[in-house]
Amino acid sequence: MYRLLAFIGALSLCFAYALATDCPHCIGPVACGVNQTVPKVTCTPAIVNQTVTLLKEFYKNTTEFTASSKVYSCVKVNFRNSASQVDTFAVQGCTAGSKSICRQPTFDFNGSLNCSSQTSSTSQNNNAQKPFVSVLLSVAFVVGAFAMAS
Repeated sequence: MYRLLAFIGALSLCFAYALATDCPHCIGPVACGVNQTVPKVTCTPAIVNQTVTLLKEFYKNTTEFTASSKVYSCVKVNFRNSASQVDTFAVQGCTAGSKSICRQPTFDFNGSLNCSSQTSSTSQNNNAQKPFVSVLLSVAFVVGAFAMAS
């Protein structure tokens, strides 16, 4: 029983590591809408730059969120103008670093800004990690099979 729990725990860590760099990515209220399937992308400096450039309209001190990093955060931001019943701005993407851009000071605006962020540690060049992750998952499956067989 303990072997099975250890195997499941190790496998879940492997999957979490393998998926850590993937963040939902969309731009605009229609693309990021509640009923939309938002595609996930691997965080890259280009995605980070695009996301942070869009968020400069609302947040001060955004420069540190575009710096080179081995840690990325997934961010989701919606803005609704007080004169509107629907979101007028929406973006989901990646920022660099372990700090949340949501905690940064904002510019004055007339409306409500909703922001959520989740940090995940990754390598900047995720393509180099993919073979390693595949091997790691394969080894976990083989070890698990042997553990359950004995």
